[in-house]
Amino acid sequence: MTTRPRALLRAAALLVVATIGLSACSAPEPAPEPEKPVRTSLTVGVVGSLTSFNAATAQGATPANRAVASLLDERLGSLDGELQVVPNNGMGRITRVEGDPLTVSYELFPDRTWSDGTPVSLDDLLFGWAVSSHFFDDATYDAQGQIVSGTRYFQTAVPADPNARTARPTLNRAKDTLTLVYDQPFADWNRQWMLDRPVHVVAAKAGVTVQQLMTAILSTAEGDPSAPATPNPVLAAAAAAWNTGFDAPAGGVPDAASAVAAGPWKVSEVTADALTIERRDDYQGAHYPGLTGLTVRFFADRASQLAAVAAGEVDVANVGDLDPTQLASLTDAGVQVTTGPTTQTLQLRFADGTPSDLRQAVTLSLDRDSLVKELMQKVRPDARPLQSFLSSPATGQLYNDLTSGNNAPGTSADPDAARSALEDRAAVLRVAYDATDDLSGAVFTRLVTMGAKAGIAVRAAAEGEQAEATLSWVGEDESLYRSSRDRLAEGVDGPDAQRAFRKLTNDTDPVDVLASAKEIDRSLFTAYAGVPLFERTGAVAVGKGVQGVAYTSEPDGIPPSFWTWSVTTP
Repeated sequence: MTTRPRALLRAAALLVVATIGLSACSAPEPAPEPEKPVRTSLTVGVVGSLTSFNAATAQGATPANRAVASLLDERLGSLDGELQVVPNNGMGRITRVEGDPLTVSYELFPDRTWSDGTPVSLDDLLFGWAVSSHFFDDATYDAQGQIVSGTRYFQTAVPADPNARTARPTLNRAKDTLTLVYDQPFADWNRQWMLDRPVHVVAAKAGVTVQQLMTAILSTAEGDPSAPATPNPVLAAAAAAWNTGFDAPAGGVPDAASAVAAGPWKVSEVTADALTIERRDDYQGAHYPGLTGLTVRFFADRASQLAAVAAGEVDVANVGDLDPTQLASLTDAGVQVTTGPTTQTLQLRFADGTPSDLRQAVTLSLDRDSLVKELMQKVRPDARPLQSFLSSPATGQLYNDLTSGNNAPGTSADPDAARSALEDRAAVLRVAYDATDDLSGAVFTRLVTMGAKAGIAVRAAAEGEQAEATLSWVGEDESLYRSSRDRLAEGVDGPDAQRAFRKLTNDTDPVDVLASAKEIDRSLFTAYAGVPLFERTGAVAVGKGVQGVAYTSEPDGIPPSFWTWSVTTP
């Protein structure tokens, strides 16, 4: 009766020992692989040095400073990748209240703050108006642009536009609204975004209070160059702070404490080589980024930037006008490169004294299709001849609408028609161009060949010699108003062009602005004022695993909509 249970216990014990022994001889379970770290920040590569946190001053408007400003600063509007206006519905609202007199209201949404926690207020908008309007200036200038009397307070990179003058703004603090009434209707009213440097920071740098500065802006008389007045001391102090107070000291870097901004980033570190920014958790706008931070690296030149992109050290970069070898090098390194048009265009401009028949003959002799194919399509296969004096494909659908029915000439050559325009007379065209620019030199060489087929001897204008035409790189503006203004100011003119521009200036509906711009283009083509050739190519490089980065047409600009950027690989 007792023997069997003992036998069973002994067997169980042996089984346990055997199991333990087998377990001791078995291979251990492999340790789980450590999880790969998730990247939440990217590196952006920019050519140039950071010299100021105010990119709106005459000395601060460098490509590198503007690139940083596009990340930090937030206003009531911005430009997309095709340089068209996008309202910032997360900050406030711009409304055209009335057309005549043109009345525009600026509304700020509540709970919007600067990166130091100070509320964004109507005081900031009022100060932004004071800066951009030059309302208080009473300076008179000589032929070289030097002040001979009076005062210019704010040294802005963009001069005051006489067509954009307004009365002093009115404020409705109960509704957080500032209202402007223009002296006359103005086409670019929707590009006046007001918000500038934070007024509380400017006032502190100037040694005045915000209230003192607001009182000065609301009470100081409008400037009159015919009767210059003693400068207002508060305005003068604020202007001095705005002009230079955000700049780097000699041999140093800008003070990170000065980088108070309204956007979703705040500056955490500044060195000579890089800027580090972190996401603001208290940001309440519409551009909250998925990334937690960005590092902006600064490069001395394009070659070092490209090398860093190819090596994987930079995730996002506007790499400019690549040649085929540079493009191949980046793509071989696994970099995604998007090429596209920019706003910089090459145009053949005829001098005022160039005979009409010679202008027409040269226009007919040009094979612009072959120019673009040979010089542009190796890097940008979809490049086409430029068909406007006022815009380029960089502006997307706006350019398509403008060039539909604007009387642009054909894009292929017609040597027989060119000879007929000259009545089979031999002709000479002296061309001025920048021989140090590779594209201009290549175009000139081809002009010589094309002209010869039409009986036109094209040669380079000697120094001091009057040229019949000039190859000019032109920085087109995303605004049809400003492009038209600048082309006419440069002497490119045609019948009724000035009348059409006067109308365009006062058009406040984009449809009317487009119609007037198209009329200006038609006038310039009718007068054979010149021949638009092509626009320079741009390129945006994106590293492996980076998504959401769009192309930008702005030369050296940061790709837009950084809040859509993401990264999927470590």
